[in-house]
Amino acid sequence: MMFACALMLPVLAFVPSVFAEGNLTGLLQALNSTGLDQFANATASLNGTTMGRQVLAQLSEGNKTIFAPSDQAWLSVNPAFIGNETSLADIISYHIVSGNLVNETQTYPNETIGHTLLDDPNLVMLEGDQSQVLVWSKVDNGSLFVMNNGTNITVTNTTTFNTSAILAINSVLVPPPNISAVLNNPSYNTSLLVAILQSTTLPNGTSFLDKISSARGITLFAPNNAGVQAAQSSLSGLSKNATALLNVISNHVINGTSIYSNEISSSSPVISAGGEDYAFCSNSTGFFVSVGGSNQVQIVEPNVLTSNGVVYIVNGVMFDTNSNPGAASSAFASATSAAAHSTTTSSVTSTSASTSTPTPTPTSGGTAKAGFSNWKTGALIGMVVGFGELV
Repeated sequence: MMFACALMLPVLAFVPSVFAEGNLTGLLQALNSTGLDQFANATASLNGTTMGRQVLAQLSEGNKTIFAPSDQAWLSVNPAFIGNETSLADIISYHIVSGNLVNETQTYPNETIGHTLLDDPNLVMLEGDQSQVLVWSKVDNGSLFVMNNGTNITVTNTTTFNTSAILAINSVLVPPPNISAVLNNPSYNTSLLVAILQSTTLPNGTSFLDKISSARGITLFAPNNAGVQAAQSSLSGLSKNATALLNVISNHVINGTSIYSNEISSSSPVISAGGEDYAFCSNSTGFFVSVGGSNQVQIVEPNVLTSNGVVYIVNGVMFDTNSNPGAASSAFASATSAAAHSTTTSSVTSTSASTSTPTPTPTSGGTAKAGFSNWKTGALIGMVVGFGELV
């Protein structure tokens, strides 16, 4: 502990310019008192760099929820990574959520969503320059866990500093990768979809997967392997009709908007990248979605985060071969306008219905499976997207 305090002293001389010395000292003491010495050292060192001071300036604005990795977790990170000014500022930014949301944490399968301080354009490509989000929940006994790239990261202790919350976690949070990396993650069982998206090309020759990976703001309904296998006969029937196949795939995408589960309800006006209307409904077994006149599929895992949006794992393929370019273009214009007026610091929570999915054990390495139900339309009004800009 004395060694950790000694490391803090040189950088505290810079503190008054961005963060009241007493506040930073108090925060570091709170982290140290919880045994989070390594994260305290890293936070203190932010004041020695330009990017770091920007993070501290944001940290001083209002209350926060701070997810602080244990010493063991922090020491497991590549020293070269956290020794880099930009990387260190980015990784700590992703552990800080705007607002103290501990008391608003939902019980699984409900999920809580909050915007972090991470807004580095090299890592975040959300619409309207929004910051990246975190998703977390708790089990019936009150234990919290964070869903991070297909694993559950356990909250081992909770304390407070002034009006902010400090949540000790047993692993370092990693910012979401691009959609391609997410779909190739074995946790989500979407390898068959990857093959389809890679082999499907847009009129300009770009693969569909490359296009959605580079788009700013994407919501993707991704059929898992079981869903693709069940639809194999119908998909094979489209092998000689490239236009129809492209329409089917486009109708699984909302282009230009990241729609998290708290922004969806049965009355939400949402249009696919193919210009078709989505319909949502829920019952005691879960939440379902269809598009145009397609079959319904069940959302088996919501809020899978990517660098440029969000993915919903679904258990089937929605077969809608129709498209409406006019509606698509109009919708994308609405999405662009909504994104331009969006905020980057708001925090939101998400509720969900009981499903047949078993409650997860909050240990690192497990895969979080969750459902959700009707919620308020909120910011979703007008946030619809179009196919024209995707092509």
